[in-house]
Amino acid sequence: MTRTDTALRSGSAGTPFLELLVPVLSFGGTLAGIFIWSLGLHFGIQYAAIGSVLGSCILAYLAWIRQKKDIVSLTTPIYAIIFFVVPSDYLPGIVLQLLFAAGLTVLLVRLKYRFGAVPAARPEGDVLAGPLRQYVDGLAGSFPFLSAEAAHHAADVFCRFSMGEYREAGRVSDLLRKDVVEVPEAGVLTRALSVVSEQAGYTEQSLDLPETFLTFDPGQCPKLAHTDLPVQDREQEYCLALYNALLYLYAAAWDRSPADRDRLLRLKDFALKLAS
Repeated sequence: MTRTDTALRSGSAGTPFLELLVPVLSFGGTLAGIFIWSLGLHFGIQYAAIGSVLGSCILAYLAWIRQKKDIVSLTTPIYAIIFFVVPSDYLPGIVLQLLFAAGLTVLLVRLKYRFGAVPAARPEGDVLAGPLRQYVDGLAGSFPFLSAEAAHHAADVFCRFSMGEYREAGRVSDLLRKDVVEVPEAGVLTRALSVVSEQAGYTEQSLDLPETFLTFDPGQCPKLAHTDLPVQDREQEYCLALYNALLYLYAAAWDRSPADRDRLLRLKDFALKLAS
């Protein structure tokens, strides 16, 4: 769904190269071994599995640096060593290596699309900038009703949505909304969570723009980032509701959960796009 999916993923510049190395090394080592054998240079075919071992280590690293860990991918180096440390005959060894390489490739695709993108490298400096800083500073001290634990969940909603984990973002939004819905001062927060939950569901299922959708009430506008932009159509109104909701959660998390500022800073470029 292009309305809200654009620029929702942020990742390290070197990640695509590492992802490419997983199948290249895994299949490449085995294919190189087959080629050498075809030349009449016979050796223990298990040594051709070094590519699979290296590929599994890279896959484990890619799983480790994600906020949401994939235990299966993390343990692939162990299985690689177990499978290939023992000498084997040529044909069974080749078949096992090719199957293992194919399995690593499947796990890589699963990791990439189910467990989210890799968070971007931490930006230089520990400060926000531009309209994002102005908005966050303007709301500083506005969340005395929000506990550090609840603010942590607000940060989790923002981070998960920004990395394309829409289902989890919606789930955490619903849980946090139940905790704060009875707090009179949390009206804007409750509406922001509702907007994120609703749009996360639409985005997850790639649905078209709905006939009706949640927005903020006029009385809540002073707390929002975008209140003076002329709304030209329903699609723009839909997008602005999401931007305002995510930015409000970002400001709340920044103000009340200092422990989450490190990961919020990693996503400040995404937040800055929303604020701009």
